[in-house]
Amino acid sequence: MPSLSDPVAFSLFGIDVRWYAVFILTGIAVAIAIMHVLARRRAMDPEFILDIAPWVVLGGIVGARLYYLLLKFDYYTEHPDRALNIRLGGLTIHGALAGGILVFAWFCRRRNQPFLAWADIVIAAVPVGQAIGRWGNWANQEAFGTPTDLPWAVRIDPANRPAEYAEYATFHPTFLYEGILDLLIAGVLIWMVLRMPRSRGLREGDALWTYLVLYGIARLAIESMRTDSLYIGPLPAAYWLSGAFIIGGLAMLVVRRTVWPGRPVVAPSEAHAQDHAVASAQPSASARELS
Repeated sequence: MPSLSDPVAFSLFGIDVRWYAVFILTGIAVAIAIMHVLARRRAMDPEFILDIAPWVVLGGIVGARLYYLLLKFDYYTEHPDRALNIRLGGLTIHGALAGGILVFAWFCRRRNQPFLAWADIVIAAVPVGQAIGRWGNWANQEAFGTPTDLPWAVRIDPANRPAEYAEYATFHPTFLYEGILDLLIAGVLIWMVLRMPRSRGLREGDALWTYLVLYGIARLAIESMRTDSLYIGPLPAAYWLSGAFIIGGLAMLVVRRTVWPGRPVVAPSEAHAQDHAVASAQPSASARELS
């Protein structure tokens, strides 16, 4: 697999726009479009997604960058002028999820929207955006794995090779591996979201908890191959957070069926019928006056 010879896609008003940004923004746009479609399929207001998307994306970018800055705190205290330059990379998916979810939860509370029901719809589309955005790592020649001579190995320029592997030219395209796994995860989650109204076994929030488990497992596997991991203590930071994702997701899948039971998702037609039945069962005002 060749690498891009020039990471700059085009220039706009004298500002270089890099392929990294193009892939990230394309992934965000595609994910929002999928969320819009899923919301309509689930008879939820798709305009809610469009209204809050800019703020949630901003929260995700801020969270992604802040977490990266914390992981490389010593470097950026010495080079503070580079702290806000995200065109060269430096966005973490774990930080993006944290920042985006916080802003999203705030808007759900403010607009009186069901958080878990919306979280299922949003998280089902997120892996598609991740899969597209990962090609930004290809454009920047980063987030690759250990050396390999497999037919699909990615060629890395000498300037971007780790010092310990300077004599090797081709490496595992771990960004590609994660992108493929992301698409598989998205397929599972989208199926769950569309299946929920017809399945009594699924609960609100199940897609969110399933994402935490599946992505946590996928990221653990991918991280073991990467050469540029950022560390917290003796282990890569992604190990700690992916482990927390897996444990938290499994715990919530159990909790929502035991001590904090979640309600099954009701199809719109059934919900309307239930509301009509409740309204019909209530005595009218005139009937109460006569009694």
